[in-house]
Amino acid sequence: MRSQRNRLELLIDAHGGIVATHELYDAGFTQPELKRAIGEHMIVRVRQGWYARPGLHPDLLQAWRVGGRLSCISGARLHGLWAPRSDILHLVVPPNGGRLRTRDDSRVRLSRLADPLVDIHWNTTPDTRSRLLLEPLACLEDIARCQPVEFAVAAADSAIRAGLIVEEEWHSMIARRPEPWRGELGCVDPRAGSGSESVSRLRLGRVDVVAEPQVYIAGVGWVDFLIGECLVIEVDGAEYHTDPQRFEADRMRDARLSHLGYRVLRFSYEQVMFRWPEVELAVLSAIARGDHRHPAR
Repeated sequence: MRSQRNRLELLIDAHGGIVATHELYDAGFTQPELKRAIGEHMIVRVRQGWYARPGLHPDLLQAWRVGGRLSCISGARLHGLWAPRSDILHLVVPPNGGRLRTRDDSRVRLSRLADPLVDIHWNTTPDTRSRLLLEPLACLEDIARCQPVEFAVAAADSAIRAGLIVEEEWHSMIARRPEPWRGELGCVDPRAGSGSESVSRLRLGRVDVVAEPQVYIAGVGWVDFLIGECLVIEVDGAEYHTDPQRFEADRMRDARLSHLGYRVLRFSYEQVMFRWPEVELAVLSAIARGDHRHPAR
């Protein structure tokens, strides 16, 4: 016979990660048993009438405490997709949703403008296997509504690359949206190795720079972008500064590229995401000098 802890875990999992009090009673648990389960940390009370396993991810717990399901960039991160750094919790609540609470205290009511670190998407929530988290495509659709277009494309690139959606699903989703949604949103390319590469590709395209992603150069390997014949653009990921071995390896690559006749421009995550004008100026200046073409022999 299964232990009470196992029965609770199975029941919570069967209900999409969180379970209501009445569902516990319907499954045969009594009030004294639930009180003991809470006291022994078999389950945790998320908000009035709702319980989850201990160790529930803080973002999922806080979203349900507020009164919704995790979505947009917060949901994308839990799915393992690229998303811009943010301390803001994004969740979706039905248009008729009520009784919202703050993310840290289920006893304190939340008004629509009360917490700058909570972004509520007032949408009809689609069916999903989880009560706590929207599916990847639904998260991406919320990103496209909420975030700059290049962030939405970067997240979609990572979802296609990870096999969580297929490219046709993305195009079908944006085709159902109003005309302003199209155009750049259709420019997905799962060859991008990181979100900052996707962002760079779209922003360079806006100034008519054709940057071919993930080009293989013999003797070096894959480079992030190649412009023209010989201008290589490398974009470091957000985790780059914490990896000294990669730092040294990339300096060796840059030296090898220079030896082979390539001009290399390398940009940090911070430059791409927060100081884009200096990236754009550097690239356009290099092109104006002819760094993207081999000198005439």
